[in-house]
Amino acid sequence: MPAGAGTFEEGEARPAPKRGGSDVSDEMVVLPKSEDETSLDYAYRVLRYNILMYKMPPGAQLRETAVAQKLGLSKMPVHQAVGRLREQLLVDVVPQSGTNISRINVSAMRQGSLLRTDVEAQTLFRMAGRLPSSYIVRLSECLDEQRRTLEATPLDIFRLASLDDEFHRIVFEGSGLEFTWRMVRAASTHYDRVRFMGLVYGFDDPYTFYRDHEDLAKRLAFGTRLTKDQLYTFIYGHLNHFVDFWDQMVEQHPDYFDFGPVPGDAV
Repeated sequence: MPAGAGTFEEGEARPAPKRGGSDVSDEMVVLPKSEDETSLDYAYRVLRYNILMYKMPPGAQLRETAVAQKLGLSKMPVHQAVGRLREQLLVDVVPQSGTNISRINVSAMRQGSLLRTDVEAQTLFRMAGRLPSSYIVRLSECLDEQRRTLEATPLDIFRLASLDDEFHRIVFEGSGLEFTWRMVRAASTHYDRVRFMGLVYGFDDPYTFYRDHEDLAKRLAFGTRLTKDQLYTFIYGHLNHFVDFWDQMVEQHPDYFDFGPVPGDAV
């Protein structure tokens, strides 16, 4: 990842990106393209990165032609990438009007949070003290990477969040629940946007994720004396930091949120 992509010096002002339907292609961070990466996958990865990192904030206009020019691609892979993002409810495409970054749907966010909390709590209760040793080793290696990322200056927020996901993916894989993890991730798009918002705008303390992961790794390795209800409370606290600063986020960025039904749901 190039220097400055998703990184902030301590005390540096958080982004104040364009809003309200303004085009944000000029604000977009262009990531390097991998040699074996298709143009579609590259366009999707760059756009998703910029949406999660609030370089392309909720409500901003997305012009496919401008994005294609900036990425050095034809319009087709960018158009296909936008279609993929639309399926994930990350963009709104209005015929004869244009494409905008979707606002964070609060109902979708809550449902993603509920699903992930319930499934992860059940998984921890079942696997505490039973996760295979090879996966305990992988969790330890992931924790080492998280610590190094936290100690680096400037902090790479996107990498830290990716390592957070990797930690939980290892737990699901070691539990024989890879398909479940993919389904949970697919339903967690708007939950993830709130999670990233807490880090990007400085509401959340990134070190809390690491400390929670240390605790989780110990329970998975050696077992736990916590009851099922106590484990649920622990997992809820770990996955839902945003509850502590939810009011602040909504007050400071009211135009980022959509309190209506999830698109496609019956009203």
